[in-house]
Amino acid sequence: MSERAPPVGVFVTAENPPSVFKDMNEVSNFRKGSIKGCTVNDLNYPPFTPNILDKLMYSKTLCMDSQQTWGSHYDVHSLYGYSMVLATDEAMKQVFRNNRSLVFTRSSFPGTGKFSGHWLGDNAATWNDLKWAITGMLEFNLFGIPYIGADICGFFDNTTEELCRRWMQVGAFYTFSRNHNAENYSPQDPASFGADSLLVNSSKHYLNIRYTLLPYLYTLFYHAHVTGDTVIRPVMHEFYSDNVTWTVDRQFLWGSDLLITPVLEPGVETINAYIPDAVWYDYDTVSCLLLCVYILVHCPIVSVLWGVVPCLPSRQNPMGLLIALDDSMHASGQLFWDDGDSRDTVESGAYIHYQFSVDVLTMTVLRNGYTDPNNLKFENITVLGVTKSPGTLEVTHGDTTNKVPAENVRYDAVKSVLYVKNLTLELGQNYTVKWNTLPLVERFDCLPGDNVSEANCKARGCIWEPTDTTRVPWCFYPTDYGYAVLKVENNTIGWKVDIQRDPKLQSRRPDSPDIDKLRVEINYLSGAMLQFKIYDPVKKRFEVPVPLDIPPTPEMDANKRLYEVSVAQQPFGIKVTRKNTGTVIWDSSLPGFTFSDLFIQISTRLPSQYIYGFGETEHTSYLHDLNWNTWGMFSKDQPPGVCFYSPYILTPSYPFKPYILQIIPSGHVTMLIYRTIFMLTHLSFSIFQQLIGRPVLPAYWSLGFQLCRYGYENTTEIENLYNEMQDAGIPYDVQYADIDYMERQMDFTLSEDFKDLPALVDRMRKDGMKFIPILDPAIAGNETIYPSFTRGVKENVFIKWPDSDEIMWGKVWPDLPNVTVNESLNWDTQVELYRAYTAFPDFFRNQTIEWWYREIDEYYNNTLKFDGLWIDMNEPVSFVHGTVDGKCPGPVMYDDPPYMPALESKHMGLNHKTLCMNSEQHLPDGTPVKHYDVHSLYGWSQAKPTYDALLNITKKRGVVISRSTYPSSGKWVGHWLGDNTASWDQLYKSVIGRWRCDMGTSHRPSDICGFFKEAEYEMCLRWMELGAFYPYSRNHNGKGNRRQDPVAWNASFSESSHRILTIRYTLLPYLYTLMFEAHSQGNTVIRPLLHEFVRDRTTWSIDRQFLWGPALLITPAMEPGVTEVLGYIPDARWYDFYLAKPIEDRGKNVTLQTPNGHINLHVRGGYILPWQDAAKNTQFSRKNPLGLIVALDDNGSAEGSFFWDDGEGIGESSSSPRMGGWGQ
Repeated sequence: MSERAPPVGVFVTAENPPSVFKDMNEVSNFRKGSIKGCTVNDLNYPPFTPNILDKLMYSKTLCMDSQQTWGSHYDVHSLYGYSMVLATDEAMKQVFRNNRSLVFTRSSFPGTGKFSGHWLGDNAATWNDLKWAITGMLEFNLFGIPYIGADICGFFDNTTEELCRRWMQVGAFYTFSRNHNAENYSPQDPASFGADSLLVNSSKHYLNIRYTLLPYLYTLFYHAHVTGDTVIRPVMHEFYSDNVTWTVDRQFLWGSDLLITPVLEPGVETINAYIPDAVWYDYDTVSCLLLCVYILVHCPIVSVLWGVVPCLPSRQNPMGLLIALDDSMHASGQLFWDDGDSRDTVESGAYIHYQFSVDVLTMTVLRNGYTDPNNLKFENITVLGVTKSPGTLEVTHGDTTNKVPAENVRYDAVKSVLYVKNLTLELGQNYTVKWNTLPLVERFDCLPGDNVSEANCKARGCIWEPTDTTRVPWCFYPTDYGYAVLKVENNTIGWKVDIQRDPKLQSRRPDSPDIDKLRVEINYLSGAMLQFKIYDPVKKRFEVPVPLDIPPTPEMDANKRLYEVSVAQQPFGIKVTRKNTGTVIWDSSLPGFTFSDLFIQISTRLPSQYIYGFGETEHTSYLHDLNWNTWGMFSKDQPPGVCFYSPYILTPSYPFKPYILQIIPSGHVTMLIYRTIFMLTHLSFSIFQQLIGRPVLPAYWSLGFQLCRYGYENTTEIENLYNEMQDAGIPYDVQYADIDYMERQMDFTLSEDFKDLPALVDRMRKDGMKFIPILDPAIAGNETIYPSFTRGVKENVFIKWPDSDEIMWGKVWPDLPNVTVNESLNWDTQVELYRAYTAFPDFFRNQTIEWWYREIDEYYNNTLKFDGLWIDMNEPVSFVHGTVDGKCPGPVMYDDPPYMPALESKHMGLNHKTLCMNSEQHLPDGTPVKHYDVHSLYGWSQAKPTYDALLNITKKRGVVISRSTYPSSGKWVGHWLGDNTASWDQLYKSVIGRWRCDMGTSHRPSDICGFFKEAEYEMCLRWMELGAFYPYSRNHNGKGNRRQDPVAWNASFSESSHRILTIRYTLLPYLYTLMFEAHSQGNTVIRPLLHEFVRDRTTWSIDRQFLWGPALLITPAMEPGVTEVLGYIPDARWYDFYLAKPIEDRGKNVTLQTPNGHINLHVRGGYILPWQDAAKNTQFSRKNPLGLIVALDDNGSAEGSFFWDDGEGIGESSSSPRMGGWGQ
């Protein structure tokens, strides 16, 4: 073989089309080897001969020992076609010089696609070869040869009209589309079948579609050239999370947007086609197809997936756009355009590259290095999926906006198609085309709250359009409402963006004017964590003082980041895309972004309807309904949801890659639109617990069963309860005392009725029991002698009015001295007559922390020993609204802000049942802040000082339980779900409630049997079964209701409680290990099935079952009168906990027997659970022998871990922890 290019110029001149068709280059030979045969040697007759033609290496080719420049033919036989392609390409460059040439070859090799196309060889005119051509094209696209096709209608044999007609239809969508047959067979070009034949007409139709879509096809080739993408691709490549597509090979796609479903069988007029889960349109009829798995469709079918597809009949004719909207009314696409002939236009930049997107149609020129000689224009636009009449259309070019004449616009309401004609949008220029309709799902409420009217709506510059659809806003933002980008700086560590509010928008709130210019900082914190911050660069504002564990150095290597970030210009928005799936997990390029002193709002698209989280407001399901529901988030005494645990959004989007969005506000949150009346500081996509801090490791004893009651009359009542529990042998570790033990409900005092409580506590503690008293933050101020208050005043620890030394007074539980409370009076009257003035410590102050420590220390050492602390009423709560006279001084806008969160009694303002928002607190550095800014951080600010005091005073780990929490509170305290009610619905709501905050607080229960109202027997029994598997298991009820502890009912109830709590205590080593893993590694303890089986979409809506860690499935009965429960068994091996027998069913719901006193438990195969015999409390159970539950998986394997220490030590080494692991 010569290294020099062959003299192709002899038979090709520059006037001819620059193309070469290379055949027979396998290399093919009509003789075996040569005219003289081949020598007998190891090359011609190797030790092993593949299963090839004639079982002979040189059959129909050359002798293997013949020599070429590259070596023996034996070594380079399969490279013959490749070498010929290289030589031909070099020759074509010399002959045609600057013109691009077309070479296609029959024999190829990896790398051939850089120089040549390929056809699938000499096929036959058979239906089988028609089918196999699709597989061949898909495979060669994977091999880097996108210019690929088969001989249409077959090379060998005579075709039939039907076969050729069907082949012409599908062949119109081969990237290399050629009709070709051999000599001595009947002609098969379309014209040979007759000028008006069905085949001719069908061929013309589909070839016209091909030529119309050639700009789209050419753009696909551009992407293949520059990024290595495929042109023709299997459905699987676009829908790989849909396992049905994995075997679909009778349909194929052009790129991601055009689905081709040909007829490949004789005598049929309908076929079964697979329609992937997306919005599709029939190309011929522009009608939307049904969203279903299989659909019977007429054939052939060419369907367009959402995207923007450029189209034109020929290179001299006007261009157009075909826009197919998805179900969110969005679309995107690109166009690559050059002269179509010249070499290396991409490398030289001599081309036009457009990016198209639709919310408003935006035509953005990314590169303009070519001027088309035909002065091409975009004239026609067709938009599929427009659900409402668009009204007027506007085209914007630069600073000029013109309306499209009505006669150039047609809307087909039946097909939901918008046609626009006679446009003159010059190729190479930027344009936006806007039509003034929005899908209902993208209406962003412009008038949240009250006073909704057409006049108020239009006064805000918004659109008023009534609808019959429930909850859909009638007043919504126009699509361009918000800010626009002024300046962008993008570097290796993030972005800095200056944005400006649209000057035509009026400020909507006189007391809280919108800020015109803002700065946005986007920081690449790590490969998996992104933060953005939006702020006023001129005026310093309050920022939430919660420290976050942010990586010290940003991730500067883009290849190591799991996400990509882009910034939309107008309206300004940030888009975050997961790289490996293309999922957009945050997209705020939406209307409505507002930034003012007292109101901030940011909207985002979410990638899935499966959304979880959003803090502690009561929900009826773990999965949220996103249809314009509003959930107010503001720390408030609003049972049963009182904590303000910041929203996180957990989204298990396709392809089963969940992400978490953490929002760090100091106000309230709503779904889809985030609104805060406080300062928005951080939005972080993160490894959640790495950001906010991992949960505290509680003392081992705190995992035991606990009893509490508001309404104990004296020490004797607690003592009798303790003795009865001991006599019944029910495992029990912790006894609480509510505010009854205090003198007139005042912190750090002891009531005369409880003077013997210290002695009882000492006795109980000697027997292995622990004791936890309650402490409220409010300190009584009407006492003659009350050292805690006196010292607090002296040390300036209480919240005051601004610029004043006067304490801001409220009222909570403490009573006035020398009064007898008449509890028959209504509540407000009792508060007015009997409640003392109270002062509220400002826990942000350093001196308050020191004061709080000394008060706790003195009480522990001089009055009452305890092992943990329970801090309540720290939202903070006041029984008067704002202050004692109900008149909050200062600007009213803080108590009655321009936007009021969706709270109970919101008409009464933010100060309802709490402090005046204008009262003043001080950060540790002395900076004064309004209570308005830090209200929902009050419980957070109390948490660490209380935890630190407990550890330093008792010298043991202990536990602190707080009612009000905030992100990172879990580093110090546990949390319970507040004052619930004794009703059946609270059982399943407690399961949901634990998950909402378990991402950051692992020690989290609900009051077993309910706090308010009297419990009923069956409900309390079922709740004891359920509560035995709360991470923090406490039975607690309110004053005035009958007892509901396990020994308050009958012997059967006691026996059932003993049985179920014995199981809990047996499994405490496993639960403690889970707590350790949450503390040390960051994980959940109680988790929904979704967390372990995210690929199983059935689990995404299950919230009536839950898991301890990965391995124990709990299926409780939570409805009255049931003796069986429906439970889902995920696809794994599971064992009945009681019988140790495997469950046969997998991946489906099963009916489980659940008589009273029984809760269904299943252990997951593949895991090892440590256990220990139960005892009356953990001091004794920890001395019992340990054991292992080994549950083998389908492969006979299992693994697990075990953490063990002294259960209450402080620090890394003092408790000598042991961590072990097993595997089998």
